[in-house]
Amino acid sequence: MSIENIAADIGQNIRLARASLCLQQEELAKLSGVSLQAIKNLEGDGKVKLITFLRVAKALNIDKEIWQVCQPRPNTLDELQRIESARASSSRVRILS
Repeated sequence: MSIENIAADIGQNIRLARASLCLQQEELAKLSGVSLQAIKNLEGDGKVKLITFLRVAKALNIDKEIWQVCQPRPNTLDELQRIESARASSSRVRILS
């Protein structure tokens, strides 16, 4: 699956999440603090800035799930220790594959 297809699928899922809350695009734009055009872009091809996506996710109350998905998943004890160490020092972590 291409990145473009994934973006479009995420946009479709955002549209479904909005509809499940009985929100119009205009209402979601106001709740999330983004433009109506940004909502249309997100629900269309999914191509928006990451900050826009996160604002919409927060308005739809799905930001915690997105945060969980984006957490590093260490494969070894060494990777886990480096992640924990970096969190403690607020630095970035490089996961080797």
